Amino acid sequence: TVPDTDAEKLFPRGVRKVKPYLYFTPQPAVSKPEPSQPTTQPQPKPPHAHLIEMGTAYWVSQIIHVAAKLDLADRLDGEPKSAEELAGPTGTHAPSLHRLMRTLANLGILSEDAAHRFSLTALGEALKKNAPGAARATILTLGSDAFFQGFGQLLYSVQTGKSGLEKSLGMPVFDWLGKNPEMASLFSETMIGVHGQEPAAVAAAYDFSGIKTIVDVGGATGNLLTTVLGSAPGARGILYDLPHVVRDAPALIQSRGLTDRVAI
Repeated sequence: TVPDTDAEKLFPRGVRKVKPYLYFTPQPAVSKPEPSQPTTQPQPKPPHAHLIEMGTAYWVSQIIHVAAKLDLADRLDGEPKSAEELAGPTGTHAPSLHRLMRTLANLGILSEDAAHRFSLTALGEALKKNAPGAARATILTLGSDAFFQGFGQLLYSVQTGKSGLEKSLGMPVFDWLGKNPEMASLFSETMIGVHGQEPAAVAAAYDFSGIKTIVDVGGATGNLLTTVLGSAPGARGILYDLPHVVRDAPALIQSRGLTDRVAI
């Protein structure tokens, strides 16, 4: 607002200064309304605001993907840190990192104190490596360029009935994962994140007692199989999947103490 000008006196609500010019938008002055009591019910968003929010949702997914890519959750495990302190270890531009972290605070993943230092919230804790639910791996997989560009081919899929992801990758997804072992590991962990509640439900829903051998075809790292074997102590398991998919299975099976009961 431009102070102490004749224009402002005439149009107190409509003067903006855009160097080097003054723009005047005549609007009648109005008196300030009396303060009202705060309402307990939030005002509903208009339809266009809902649609715009939906249309820009990929902004949020990419912001969280970058946070996971930079391992911000693990780097903030402990005392609060500023963007300046994290810029070196993350190889980032400090002012830009600060803006990213401020946005993450707005999303409820981080909190920011008066000294512009950031801490993890309870939501942010779930973004750490090895946190329950495999959120980090899931975000790194589904927010990666490979999968993001695959969704960019959605119109192609709707028009042709064919896989947009396969078109983007140039080959079937599991063939591509076979050529990208790091992403294959993340994808297997993503399956745990996406289907995290299902293995225990399957183990509880069916009676596996009396069954000697349980075979999981396409069982990836053995998350479902080992959960079921936990409820069937007399059974042995066979895990069957592609070689690059079962690469990480021995570590999970060993962590659950079932190495002597599962054949891969």
